[in-house]
Amino acid sequence: MPSRSGVSGRESAEVGFSLIELLIYMVLAVVVLLVVGSLLINSLTAERTVRDAAQSSSTGQLVSKSVGQGVRNSSSIWRSPAGAVPQVLIVRTAGTASTESWFCQAWSFQNGQIRSTSSPDLIPTTTANIATWTLIGDGMAPVAGFPVFGGSGRTVVLKLDVDSGKGQPLRIETSLHSRQPVPATGVEVSLPCF
Repeated sequence: MPSRSGVSGRESAEVGFSLIELLIYMVLAVVVLLVVGSLLINSLTAERTVRDAAQSSSTGQLVSKSVGQGVRNSSSIWRSPAGAVPQVLIVRTAGTASTESWFCQAWSFQNGQIRSTSSPDLIPTTTANIATWTLIGDGMAPVAGFPVFGGSGRTVVLKLDVDSGKGQPLRIETSLHSRQPVPATGVEVSLPCF
């Protein structure tokens, strides 16, 4: 009987992968990698969209809370005339100390930004002064046909859209009312704020 020290020609052809099998495996590997890669890219895109929406929501809530606190504690409210740039809201508002104290608080909308400041005295509202106020919201837009600080009398209607990246803008729309009583004289005290 002959010894089998080597592999015959026929057996060597059957060992390993053929070129066709190797190409098929490579195509399958590429398809799997494409599917996994697209899932990863989609999850990163969704994460970015959710993060942008959450940031927009936080910014909108911050603006709404700031304006809301000032208006609710105000004894008088002044808004810039319709069509004015920048749009400005000024209130004479009660302090939070145990003794009665009043101060002026203002908000401005211009170039997609909401800025705020407060002072015991009259607040200048020139563009140069407003640029130094605290930025509390960016990426904002007025709702078409409405002022950002609308309303009348002791009510302020805050209405604006907050940019949320690639998705729909987040609409902030709230009606705020002063809780301070009207003086017995019927005349609201606005000095020294406006």
